[in-house]
Amino acid sequence: MDQSLGSAAAPPLADTPYAPTHTLGDRLTEFRYRWWPDHLLGEILAKRWMETAIPVVVLIGVALALSSAIPNFLSASSLADTGRQAGEIGFIVLGMALVMIVGGIDLSVGSTFALTNFCALYFMHVLKWPVLGAVVATLLFGALLGAVNGVLIGYFRLRAFLTTLITLIIYRALYDLLTADYSTLIAAGFPDSKVWDFIGAGAWLGIPTVVFAYALVAIFGHIFLTRLRPGWHVIAIGGSRRSAYNTGIPVRRTVALCYVAGGVLTSVGGIFFASRLATAGGDIGVGLEVTVLTACVLGGISLGGGKGSVTKALMDTLIVLLIVNGQPRCRCTAATTAWCWRRSCSWPR
Repeated sequence: MDQSLGSAAAPPLADTPYAPTHTLGDRLTEFRYRWWPDHLLGEILAKRWMETAIPVVVLIGVALALSSAIPNFLSASSLADTGRQAGEIGFIVLGMALVMIVGGIDLSVGSTFALTNFCALYFMHVLKWPVLGAVVATLLFGALLGAVNGVLIGYFRLRAFLTTLITLIIYRALYDLLTADYSTLIAAGFPDSKVWDFIGAGAWLGIPTVVFAYALVAIFGHIFLTRLRPGWHVIAIGGSRRSAYNTGIPVRRTVALCYVAGGVLTSVGGIFFASRLATAGGDIGVGLEVTVLTACVLGGISLGGGKGSVTKALMDTLIVLLIVNGQPRCRCTAATTAWCWRRSCSWPR
């Protein structure tokens, strides 16, 4: 048999080498990987200091945008008023941040703020107490209001959202009853105390008193969370309560004390507010929990607990306050403002 029939002859090789064709998509992909600095941007954004730098950049951008749209928005008097408001709200944000880091939430901060404001005004305007006694009594009252939430949530293990929602309603009802009986007496009596006036309207080197007080408390809060063992316990409990309990951390007591500290910080804001405006109106503190919660969430504080920073909370408090003060002057409607806050709270972290 002819062996040449058993196998076919191989085709001759081409004399020219194979040259692949590059499409437009291939060229764009090659250009992206060679020239587009996505890896560099990724490395920069992965740095820990970027978590603080981004809120600072946003704050500067918001301030410049509002100053260009609103005349005299960044004037000395406007900045002083903004600093006073930021200090008062900032104390409440710090208290809420501590509660959220430990794994809870406090919806009663607005009502607590209103009650502590009334308490300070009642002691100073009606009972004519000295400033030191009125301040100490108001702080103790705020601690008591926070302890109610702390005991119910920390020791009785009730749901933080529902518990603080109920205390919000109870505290607000109590405030309405008290203002109905004593608002006239508060409005009629003004304390003759330079110290009390200095707390609310005083300034040093052109900077309001509340700004210095808030700066000191914020520095201590940063050191507490990053350098002290009780602060590490708070973060550990927020990350995993079961693991924290298994390692010997007093979970219930720590959670309760966080709510007490939140009540005290809210009462500090109420004291400065009472000294500055000396009013006990029915709308004080209404919706304040939304503003405070927005500042905390935008500041990177996790709703699940275990993560948060005082510095970012400070930056986002200023951002929220600038937007709140700037929107009415930019003729934004209330519906637009409410939509912005809802979108801010639901923004994925």
